[in-house]
Amino acid sequence: MRAKVQGSVWIEAVVMPDGSVGEVRITKSLDRVFGLDQEALRAVRQWRFAPGTRFGQPVPVLVVIELTFTLR
Repeated sequence: MRAKVQGSVWIEAVVMPDGSVGEVRITKSLDRVFGLDQEALRAVRQWRFAPGTRFGQPVPVLVVIELTFTLR
């Protein structure tokens, strides 16, 4: 039997000055049993961003990400 799990995982992540993702943490969990939370973290760690800037210099920025899982 397959689980019918769908919904959103909320994640806080630090975007580093080079655009990579630093520290990440889940602020609202969807699922700890079937691994969707861990998959969301794994995906976000691979992303690259345009870095935030202050006075023209790249700086670390805290971002909030909603990642939605939907059954099809």
